[in-house]
Amino acid sequence: MDTPAHRPYRHGDLPNAMRSAARAILDEGGPDTVGLRETARRVGVSATAAYRHFASKEDLLASVATEGFRELQGQLEAALDEGDPLASLGMAYVDFADKKRGLFRLMFGPVLAERAKYPQLDEAAQAAFGLLERAADEDAADRRSPRAVRGWALVHGLASLTIDGLIPKGEAHALAEEILRAKQARQAN
Repeated sequence: MDTPAHRPYRHGDLPNAMRSAARAILDEGGPDTVGLRETARRVGVSATAAYRHFASKEDLLASVATEGFRELQGQLEAALDEGDPLASLGMAYVDFADKKRGLFRLMFGPVLAERAKYPQLDEAAQAAFGLLERAADEDAADRRSPRAVRGWALVHGLASLTIDGLIPKGEAHALAEEILRAKQARQAN
């Protein structure tokens, strides 16, 4: 009887492949459905190979969430170049949530409530929040000013209502834009 040849571990970029597979699982079923074994299976490697890069499910999810906050920051930075920075950032935030629902739920969900355990995640989250805070209250010395928190609460609430289907999908963008632009118009007067 022939013994099967031992196939050595070879994968071009396993951490990125694992993050990509985890994001697909997030989109299908949310953060609770992501596991290292299932993610490794989808990538076509053993669980042992996955553990070489991520010590736990939480480490994998923190890495995915870090990636998500960096993407959110990129979208927010691009929105700063548009006419009304606060409304534009708000729309970018809502659009990000709508297009990347599983990722958004992970980023703001209870699975990673202790972001400080993951310095890269905490740094990426603070950078994204910093853009919202500066746009909401450019002159505030305290970035946790009531105006900044009120602005974040508004866009996060709109994003949550959108991804939870409480605002009909076809109406979400127009409704969010109307709310954000009306809010800015009131503040300008």
